[in-house]
Amino acid sequence: MKRFHFRYYFGGIALILLVLQLITGIFLTMYYEPNLREAYASVQALYQDSFLHSWMRDSHRWLAFFIVTSVVVHFFRSLLRKDYLRPRKRVSWLTGMLLILVILFISVTGFILPWEWKGYWFMEMVPNLAGELPFIGEPLKNGLISFFTLNRVFVAHILLLPLVSIILIDIHVFGHLRNRKGGIPRYLMMHGLITLPVIVVVAVLAATVQMPTSDPDIIPLPLEGRFVPTIEWYVLIFYVPFMYFENWIGPTLGLYLPGVLFLLLAAAPFFLRRKPLEERKKSKLSPTMKKVAAFVVVTSICSVFFGSVYTAGYRSPTMGCNSCHNIYMGRRMGVPPDDFRDREKLPLLDDNQWMVEHWFAPQQTW
Repeated sequence: MKRFHFRYYFGGIALILLVLQLITGIFLTMYYEPNLREAYASVQALYQDSFLHSWMRDSHRWLAFFIVTSVVVHFFRSLLRKDYLRPRKRVSWLTGMLLILVILFISVTGFILPWEWKGYWFMEMVPNLAGELPFIGEPLKNGLISFFTLNRVFVAHILLLPLVSIILIDIHVFGHLRNRKGGIPRYLMMHGLITLPVIVVVAVLAATVQMPTSDPDIIPLPLEGRFVPTIEWYVLIFYVPFMYFENWIGPTLGLYLPGVLFLLLAAAPFFLRRKPLEERKKSKLSPTMKKVAAFVVVTSICSVFFGSVYTAGYRSPTMGCNSCHNIYMGRRMGVPPDDFRDREKLPLLDDNQWMVEHWFAPQQTW
């Protein structure tokens, strides 16, 4: 008998939102100029042309936030259900773990492309995080800095990473659906209906909480964007430890531990084995109590994780960069500084702690 419950469908919700993300992304590519001097102006023009254009851009941003949120819930539920112990689920587990990485990379390239000052700052921060890796960190950091162009980031964001994600999604979910009754169309239709409330929320948020790109006519406050959820929050959790800890503690909490944990979870199917059926049947809990316990555990873990993300990111003024970086202040949005990518002339760009502090407290660290 088919089981219907909201907690089963977060993976499908993420898939439907990814489809919508692809549609809005195709629309945005028709207006975007992957050029250091024109990129921000092309994004800004969306808000000057029509409400529909600006709504599409902000829908793209909000969809990204809810995609990652859905993926996180789906991951924790699969983890606690021990899907990685089922022989038939091992490939799905591995492709799912890889999809998390790909979605993270798509998000990071998406931050950079608008080339507002926030995008430029992320471009400088990403190599710094890579530079904390042992042995390969410094050459990887220098390689990322020298290799960077908006054209390359654009190609990675709209072509390479989506292509990899489509292949992984096909292996992760579509391969199993082709042999089921109704197949892929039935799956998409059912999850499309379930996703409708999320789509409505995205549509309303995109219409009411827009990015402030009307400078110099309308300039936001320096700390604007605090408490407003954004996709950046999910990346900032890796940077926040650098703001509070020096020496080895920052990279350990922000990079090494998450990296080791990810590798252990990805490799779990290879060194853990499922208990025999006879042992699993010995549980003293009734089926109803098992469902209640599962709901409580999943909800608790997700609450802790999302609470940590909120704690790490809620002070991020992700909409306030325009307040200082505008034509009146002499530092225009979308125009890179004269010493762009030159770490010798701007040594502070190599200081992870200073970079993160300026992101969170631009009025105090500059």
